[in-house]
Amino acid sequence: MSFVAKDGVDIYYDTYRGEGEKSRSWLTFAHGAGGNAASWWQQVPYFFDDYDIMTFDHRAFGRSRCRDEEFDPDLFADDLRSVLDAEGIDRTALCCQSMGGRTGLDFALFEPDRVSALVMSHTVGGLSSEAIDEVRRSHERPQPTQPFGSWAVALDLPEKNRALSHLYNCIGAMNLDFSRVGLGGLRSRGKQIDSTEMVAFKTPTLFITADKDVVVPPRVVEIGAAMVPGATLVNLGDAGHSSYFEIPDQFNRVVGEFLQLHQ
Repeated sequence: MSFVAKDGVDIYYDTYRGEGEKSRSWLTFAHGAGGNAASWWQQVPYFFDDYDIMTFDHRAFGRSRCRDEEFDPDLFADDLRSVLDAEGIDRTALCCQSMGGRTGLDFALFEPDRVSALVMSHTVGGLSSEAIDEVRRSHERPQPTQPFGSWAVALDLPEKNRALSHLYNCIGAMNLDFSRVGLGGLRSRGKQIDSTEMVAFKTPTLFITADKDVVVPPRVVEIGAAMVPGATLVNLGDAGHSSYFEIPDQFNRVVGEFLQLHQ
């Protein structure tokens, strides 16, 4: 449990290190707008046997304090750099969910030598194209069932696992600062990345989507993956926007197999 203070913003992070002298690779998790570092409760124990792990709260999320005027998604990658530097982590794999894909892709573009592999879960980060815009314009997002539903999980998850749906919402409710800024503050900011900026991109990248994602439709992820040289795309099927949370066994297996190829 640690903080990095930078320009009046406190960025919270946790590290989980193996014991002994054996050097291990790092794996860092970047959460989405519906979560925070606690969202990765099903990933940290799974990957701990093979990796040293870092989780963190983006500015304005979870325990990271941020005033409204200091909330800027374009600073996410710099915040990640600050927590990595604080722990002396020179190189890490990044596993990014939704909003966190902006953090991971920006950081991999700025600091390619520090990213061994990039997982983009239900996100295209800041990737932008007319094809992506067209899918988003035509996409209709149905309303989730209350009180346990959420756009960020499959709309039928409350029927399958009400407790898990409730836990997802409880974790998101800890984002007190972000509840003031709101999604409008997130969507109205942040740079866009076109295909010309990706031509020389060499970081091994895995895109993950699922059939029931109503936030970032699978077709958007397919288009985004095609913009990244050499990227791998996996559709996990029966899950919504947060497959890491809804079907962790499948998610962890796919991510683990990809990371093993790019140590």
